[in-house]
Amino acid sequence: MALALRSAGALAQRAGVAGLLAPRQPHAATAGGWIGSIFQSPTRIAGAVGFGLLGLLNDLLEQAILRAVPKQRTSHSKKRMRMSNKGLKNRKDIVPCPGCGRPKLISQICKNCYKNIKHTLKDMKRAQEQQES
Repeated sequence: MALALRSAGALAQRAGVAGLLAPRQPHAATAGGWIGSIFQSPTRIAGAVGFGLLGLLNDLLEQAILRAVPKQRTSHSKKRMRMSNKGLKNRKDIVPCPGCGRPKLISQICKNCYKNIKHTLKDMKRAQEQQES
C-alpha cells in the first residue's frame, strides 16, 4: 500500500499537480488562507481531478513530449550551401521553330505559328460563307 501511494505521489509530482493536491502551510500574506494555498490553479486541478486518469495523462504528455527545436542557429554558410541547388537550371527542351524561327518547346506548336494558322483558317471560313450567300 505504501508503494502504491508513493508511486501515485511520484506520478502526480511528474504531472505537476502534486503541489496543488497536498496542503501547504498557510502564509500570512495569502488572501485565501489555507484554501488558497491548496488550490493555486483551479483549472489545472479540475483537469487532473475532474477527468481522472485521462486529465492526469494529458498533463503528463504535455510536459513529457519534447518539441522539435534546433540546438543551434543554422549558420549563414550552411543555409547557403543547402539553398545552392535551388537556383534556376538551363532548359534543354527549347528549340527554334522550323516555321518562323522563334523559340518553342520541343513537344508543343509555336504560339506565333498557331496564331497565324488560326487567323488564316478564320479568314478562309468567312470567305467561304460569303461565297455561299
